[in-house]
Formats: sequence, C-alpha cells, structure tokens
Amino acid sequence: MKLDLSAIESYGHQYAKKVCDDFFNRTATINGQQILKLSNVAQVNMFVVSDLFERWKADTEVFKSPYFNFENDEVKAGLKTFMNIASRHIMVKREDFETILSSAVSRTLALLLDPSKYFDDFVRDSPEFTLTKERLAQLTKYTKINGQISKSLTERLGDEEKTYVTTALSWLNDISKNGEFENPDKYLEMLSATVPLRKDNFVKSTVKKVVEDSSAMKMSQSFFDIDPDNEDLDDENVPLPTVAQVQAKFDQDRTPTLKLPGFDRLNDTFTDDLPTVNDLLKKEVIGYQTPLSDLAFSRPIKSIVDGVSLNQKFVFIGRLFEGDINAYNKAVEDLDNCLNFGEAKNLMNKALAPKYNWIMAAEEANDFLEVIGRKFR
Repeated sequence: MKLDLSAIESYGHQYAKKVCDDFFNRTATINGQQILKLSNVAQVNMFVVSDLFERWKADTEVFKSPYFNFENDEVKAGLKTFMNIASRHIMVKREDFETILSSAVSRTLALLLDPSKYFDDFVRDSPEFTLTKERLAQLTKYTKINGQISKSLTERLGDEEKTYVTTALSWLNDISKNGEFENPDKYLEMLSATVPLRKDNFVKSTVKKVVEDSSAMKMSQSFFDIDPDNEDLDDENVPLPTVAQVQAKFDQDRTPTLKLPGFDRLNDTFTDDLPTVNDLLKKEVIGYQTPLSDLAFSRPIKSIVDGVSLNQKFVFIGRLFEGDINAYNKAVEDLDNCLNFGEAKNLMNKALAPKYNWIMAAEEANDFLEVIGRKFR
C-alpha cells in the first residue's frame, strides 16, 4: 500500500480549517488545556503539543548567548524553571495554530494508515544516524496510537543511551512482525465526524495512475496528428489495450533521459566534477539535443521550491524521501541555505543520497539535482 500524500495533506488542511472556524469564532487565541480537548481524536491533540514542544526547544537554544556560561548548573536550573513556567502559558493565534493542526492531522492519518512506515521514518530521521533514549522517550510520550511499538523499542534499548539507526531498524522489523497494529477504522470514523472522509481516498492506485497517464497522452495529441491509415480507427470492436500495453507504450514514448558521458551510476554523479547546469544544456552532451521548449526549465530560480512543479514535488517526496513530506521540506530548506552549488552537492552526496539510498532512484535524484543547480546559477 502506498499513501497518497497530497490527499492526506489536503484533508489535513480541510480539517484544520473547519476546527479553527468553529473554535476561533469566539476567541482570538488557544491555550494548552484547550488544545488537549480540541479534537475528538486525542492523537491529533498530542501531535500539536509535540510540535509546540519542538518549537519550545528551538526557542530555548535561540535564547542562549555565547557571552554567558549556560553550562553552569545554576544557570541551567534557572533557565529550565523559566521555560517550564513559560510552557504553562501557551497562547497561539489562529494564523499560527491552523498550520500546526493541519500537520498534526496529516501525521495522525499516516500513523493510522501505514504505521510500519511511520515508525520506520521516525527511526531513519534520527540525527547523526543515532536513535537516542531522549528521542525515543518523546516518541513514547506523544504517540498514543500503536504506542506498543515505541515501548518495545525502549525495552530493546534497555540501559543504553543510544543505538545506531541500523540496529533500531532491525529491532523495529522484528517488533512489527511479531505484533499487531491497532485497527484504524474507529479513529477514521471519529475524524470523519468533523470532516467526512473515505479511507480509499488516501491510498494510491497504480492501475488508476497508468490509465490517467494514458489518457493524458491521448489528450495531448492533436486530432490532425491521427494517422489516416490506422485501420483501428474504423473498427469499433478493437479491444482496449491492457494496462501492461499502456505502460509499455508510455515508457516507449517518454522523452529520452539525459545521460551524461562517463556517469553510469548515481554515485558517480555526486562528485566535485559534476558539470554545471550550463554544461547540461550544451548540445555536446552525448545522445541528447536540448529542445527549445526545455530552455524554460533552465532559467535561474530564487529558491528550490520555485523550480519544482507540483507533480515533481510528489515524485521527489515519494521516490527520494520515502514518502516523508517533512523530510523533503527540511532537505529543501537546508539546500536553499547552502552558500553555493558545491556546498549543496556535498550535502546531497554525503548526507541525503546515502541516507535515502538514492542509487535506487537515480533518475529522480538527477532531476532533483538539476533543479538545485538552477538555484545557484
């Protein structure tokens, strides 16, 4: 099963708008106790609190100054007291809260519909490829649905402070095989009481996608391009092509993939000798002539987001970031903040490519690299 992230995100927006319309018509802000009772699905509320906790930690780091000793025990105790008091006085305006709530609903749906992948993504996203006891404790604290998974991971960790992600993933695999996940239907019904939903809408259909792509190809063809000698035009009894035939035709007609000389593997492309975007557009590239229609996609962009189409976004999320929209957004933000193309390539080569095993999605990774190249032209 593969989740439709766009459908999940869209539902999250609808749910958040409906709830916020109902709540903020009588008040300008929401506090902590109100958040805990806002949704009839407690997991949604807990994910909102989890998001606020992460922002709370970030604010704590910003508060620190290089001119004072924040490692001093007295200072640490005072800062903790101050932040604890501040945390008990949550006050969020609608324009900030609606985005947080939308994300919480999307995360809840992902946890309900594909729990194996949800926990797998959590482990893989651990900083420095290490799952710590502290990070695991936060997972246990804020994840109530299928909470037995985090508890089992904690038991495996035992008295250790951390473990490598690879070890944690093997534990997770064993736990998932031996245990059962909660039935999501009752929670989906509770969400549907606020904004109606259908479970099937959040799951991608491969057959449907192939048929849609085939229809799109047909629509893009002019009537006057039809071959008058095609005998099938006059035969209404000609059977429709099978899905396999449609896919084969689609693969055959696709625009040739840009192939660089001397680069046969994805790892070869992520090196300091990678050609610039200007090089990619030259006619001398082996086996490829750049059509004028492609020149529009070579223009410089101010941010990576500007150069990624909606279709590309979901392809990149699904193929390069294992369906994790938050991981994709974080990567785009980090790449956008790089000072030059070399730094961005280094980030992709040493951090992103090995973490998400991009060798299995070379074509999409190269497309992503081309977009990033436009950012630094």
